Amino acid sequence: MQDLKPGKASLQERVSNYVQLMKPGIMVLLVLEAVTAMIVAARRDTNLFSLTYLAIAGILASGGSGAINQYLERDKDILMRRTDWRPVATHQIPPKSALTFGVVSIGLALIIAEIAFNYVATLMILLGALSYIFLYTLFLKARTKWNIVIGGVAGVFPALTGWAAVTGSIGIPAIFIGFLVFLWTPPHFWGLSMKFREDYIKTGYPMLPVVKTEKQVINWIVLASIPLFVFSFLPAVIPSLGSFGLIYYALAAVVTIPFIAVDIKMIRQPTRDNAFRAFLISLPYMFILFGAMIAAVII
Repeated sequence: MQDLKPGKASLQERVSNYVQLMKPGIMVLLVLEAVTAMIVAARRDTNLFSLTYLAIAGILASGGSGAINQYLERDKDILMRRTDWRPVATHQIPPKSALTFGVVSIGLALIIAEIAFNYVATLMILLGALSYIFLYTLFLKARTKWNIVIGGVAGVFPALTGWAAVTGSIGIPAIFIGFLVFLWTPPHFWGLSMKFREDYIKTGYPMLPVVKTEKQVINWIVLASIPLFVFSFLPAVIPSLGSFGLIYYALAAVVTIPFIAVDIKMIRQPTRDNAFRAFLISLPYMFILFGAMIAAVII
């Protein structure tokens, strides 16, 4: 891919590059997770200004972490079809600029959280950023096939942030919401990494599909999805996890059924294409669950 020097890029292209630097796909999910936890905590008393501040802090923290991730992985990203277009890998954004952007963004997120909320919410944002950058990106990813499993703890902190922003503490429903993301991450990402197995071989990352056979990876995807399905419905029998009502369980069932169908198909036909279908099916899963939670507590 031909490099594009920053000085030759139009304003629109520069803005687009910085948006991509922030990993918008991940960012949107994590911000929605935080917003969901806030709404579940405050219910119909949710304050629009608080939601706005939380969303801004979440965008900055998640986007800043994504920028630092791309700075750290720029030499690996250029080797992979899935990531060789990223703005730092292609020098559309200079590495130092990406690093500065990431650090400043996270710093601004912490300032906003401290001013608008409390020190607990601020700490949760900080721990989320540090766990993604240091625990996952710098330590786990290049060292163990279970990187995405352990590193998935970073996905818990947005829910803790949203809950703490309202209550000043960490509540059990927030842990439930965050743990859903933790359980969802491995079956979601393993399907994607199986699709791009050759890319990960080039980078030297010991992702599960690199060190295991296709059939073994599919078995792990299916096994990892079972606790996710069970946990999604657990508040029905353990009310302390959250009171979501019929709307949530109905939509949870709707989004779980096709996921189970794909799992069954993978067991019968353990192919890379079917694993990628599981990834595609998993894409809307958390968005629908979060939307269902929000609807259940405000309607």
